[in-house]
Amino acid sequence: MNYSEVKKELKKEFESFLKPLGYKSKSGTQGCSFFLNRGFVEYRFGYGVANYGDEFNSGLFGSIGMLPIQLIENRIFNEESFTDTLLLNKSDYFKDINYRFKITSLNDVKEWSTIAKKFYHEFAIPFFEKYNSVDAIDKLLNEKPSEKVIYCDDLGWRIIKGLISAKLNNNPKYNELRDYYRSEVESKFQGHFMYEKCMKAIDFLDKHTREELLKIAES
Repeated sequence: MNYSEVKKELKKEFESFLKPLGYKSKSGTQGCSFFLNRGFVEYRFGYGVANYGDEFNSGLFGSIGMLPIQLIENRIFNEESFTDTLLLNKSDYFKDINYRFKITSLNDVKEWSTIAKKFYHEFAIPFFEKYNSVDAIDKLLNEKPSEKVIYCDDLGWRIIKGLISAKLNNNPKYNELRDYYRSEVESKFQGHFMYEKCMKAIDFLDKHTREELLKIAES
């Protein structure tokens, strides 16, 4: 099989179980993303595929995009792109941080599709269902602010998304969280580009009421 054949067959296999669920596809140069919008949430699931001679390696990804959080994030940074709020941590399922499936034949493609379908139903769906609200994301990111969150393991973006979700959710510990996260920024991001981003987000949230944020989130 050549690269174009592998990509074609992979897309066909993934579409066979994701399109009936309402997903729309968008092919990229090295894989395909599938999108499903439900209210204020966008779910993403898909695969990447890389060419290594006669062998092709494929991996899975998934994410949740919480529209209210992302719209406010876009307003803070004057951006228009829609980014992910939480990323699915597939290493929990495969017990391998860099898990890749090797493809050399059509049978491998079908086997990979079977694995992906099982992963989707056993792992991705519970993830999507558990974190499909601002309240759930607020709790995930902010109940234990000093502990790492595997679904948002970049500290800078965890701080930004955590504070946005806390203020949207009217978290009574917002001021305490803001002060803690600010101290983290001051101690860990001096001289780093995320310092400015985090401080800009904190400043923006300080200057806007929850009601103003809700209006942005509804736009």
